[in-house]
Amino acid sequence: MVKQLINRPVAKLSVLFSGFGSPENRRHARARIKWPVVMTTSNGLVDGQTHNVSLGGAFIRCQEKPDLEDNFRLVMSTKDRLVLVNAEIVWSNGRKSEGKSAYHEMGIRFTKISGNDRTFLSGVISNHT
Repeated sequence: MVKQLINRPVAKLSVLFSGFGSPENRRHARARIKWPVVMTTSNGLVDGQTHNVSLGGAFIRCQEKPDLEDNFRLVMSTKDRLVLVNAEIVWSNGRKSEGKSAYHEMGIRFTKISGNDRTFLSGVISNHT
């Protein structure tokens, strides 16, 4: 099978990988929303900011690398209310720089969220997508 794929034109291979990594493959729609967040770590609290949010998780940037356990608590401060979730890190990048600012990036998955907070997030996300 590998030899067959190697001998095919690149255009035909693109069909094989079409949609790979695209937003349509996600379970939940993501909305570009920037909210302040606070993560509870074993060494105290770490401030950050969401850059996108879905019903299943969020992309977060923070200035200091959080020392997070497998599961941690996160508070998102929206303009209307505080949203409290339990979460886990799915991926994390090392320190990055942008101008004079340095930050850490991470993708998190919500492991526990109340029904009321889920309903609230669903409404906010649908208004931003």
